[in-house]
Amino acid sequence: MSVAANYRPANQLSIYSLRIIFLLANFAYQFVPLWLMASTGAGWPVFITFGFFFVFVPLFDAIYGDFPSLLGGKVNDRFFAGMLYIQAFLHFGVFVAAIAVAASGAAPLWASILMVGVIGMVNVQCPVVAHEFGHKTGWLNHQMSNFICAVVGMGYFMPQHVMGHHVAVATPEDSATAKFGQDAFSFIMGSLVAEVRGGVVLEAARLRKRGLPVFSLKNDVVVSYAMVVVIAAALAFWLGWIALPFILLHHFFAWFTLMLNDYLQHYGMMREMLPNGRREPATDMHSWSTDTPLCNLLVLNVQRHAHHHAQPMLPYQQLEDRPEAPRLPTGYFGMMIVALIPPLWFAMMDPRLVAVAGGRRERIYVGTRGLARLERLLREYANGRGAQESRATGSDGALPA
Repeated sequence: MSVAANYRPANQLSIYSLRIIFLLANFAYQFVPLWLMASTGAGWPVFITFGFFFVFVPLFDAIYGDFPSLLGGKVNDRFFAGMLYIQAFLHFGVFVAAIAVAASGAAPLWASILMVGVIGMVNVQCPVVAHEFGHKTGWLNHQMSNFICAVVGMGYFMPQHVMGHHVAVATPEDSATAKFGQDAFSFIMGSLVAEVRGGVVLEAARLRKRGLPVFSLKNDVVVSYAMVVVIAAALAFWLGWIALPFILLHHFFAWFTLMLNDYLQHYGMMREMLPNGRREPATDMHSWSTDTPLCNLLVLNVQRHAHHHAQPMLPYQQLEDRPEAPRLPTGYFGMMIVALIPPLWFAMMDPRLVAVAGGRRERIYVGTRGLARLERLLREYANGRGAQESRATGSDGALPA
């Protein structure tokens, strides 16, 4: 644990100040390069955004390690609620600015494509913000959740996440839980249809249960995707049809990154089947968590994932690190890079998963592709544990003198 882990802000005002600073930093590294690209016509500013997201944050978090300061406040603190509104509209502003710069042709095509893609990946924060709004009461909060999902073309997200993922997490029924031995790319490509279908079906079931029409403005999936169409149409009217491919590119990279986060958050986790034929309740042991500082500040403590699943209604500022939860080697941003290199991911995570499961096959969600590797790791784990027990008790089974 680094010395930074002992730091805690002195008072609530310093917590507010830190949140404001990081909100500004979160968007400065996107808006400033976009402005430079538009004003100079150069392509190099895209590497500022790319470098911050893919290099600086992962390196900082890897060096500093976990940083368990709460950085939070009271559950009903209006400051944190206000910050959500600001962040939602800033995400929308970055999205519009990226499409405008790309469609203008001011910068080289390669730089425009790369910038729109990177902005899409950064906007994976949008579903996190939507989740915060979606768990609050009131019409405005509800529509803000639909709106921020529309910024990344994910109208299906809230119904699927709340009524699907939170219920079925760490089971074969959850399309957001990856199997042991499954690479990130196959998981991502296999999850899209299941996630969208899940959101559509679950939202329709919710409305039918309440006696409401499925195809209406009460349907959050319909409302959010209507917003997607309106936003795209407005940008095409303003910027021309060339804006449409860039919008699709942005949404694709946002979706890809969300699925990549899903991949690492519950990789290989399995809730055991109880004698009554039902799954055990989800616990802290069914989510990969970490507590690195920059990623937590940028993505609203989503890395405290075990606590999020334990209390999904809790506002982001109240989420805490759960020391007993399985730990990732570093923060989510860094682990996303690792996940994109499957051999490195398997070497780093598979033995860790077997250890977290205590060598119990029934605690690991595995497909046919990873079965042989899992059996080998289970044998190695059992042999290693047997050797440790032998050393602890002596060769004859008696405690050593």
